[in-house]
Amino acid sequence: MSKYSPLSDFLAQRAEDDWRASFAEVEMVLGASLPKAAKQPAWWIGTDKPHQKAWLDHGWRVSAVGEGMVSLKRAVAHEVQPPALKAAAENASTQAHVRQTAGIAAIVGGAIAVVAGLGVLSAKLLRARARS
Repeated sequence: MSKYSPLSDFLAQRAEDDWRASFAEVEMVLGASLPKAAKQPAWWIGTDKPHQKAWLDHGWRVSAVGEGMVSLKRAVAHEVQPPALKAAAENASTQAHVRQTAGIAAIVGGAIAVVAGLGVLSAKLLRARARS
């Protein structure tokens, strides 16, 4: 469990699409102090740090940082999605990908068969031509 899981859970359950909070409010949600680096806007902006994933994983983006405050906005308005619904959506996406991959494999397999057949036909024609 990440130090930032409480913030991630908080944002995942939030119905509103905007959240403006003081650093002290963020610390209350976290149940821990923010690092000193959080005073710098660069700490809040980016995509590859564990603390940034706390909001990015739920579709939130930092819209402003300054004077001990941070503003986050949901990238797209949404309805709060229950875990079972999210799992079903991910499963459907995986199944669609598998079907698409199988379709591509069938097309490639068919193309290979056609090329192999043309190779056999060409070999027969060459043999017939060589005999004559």
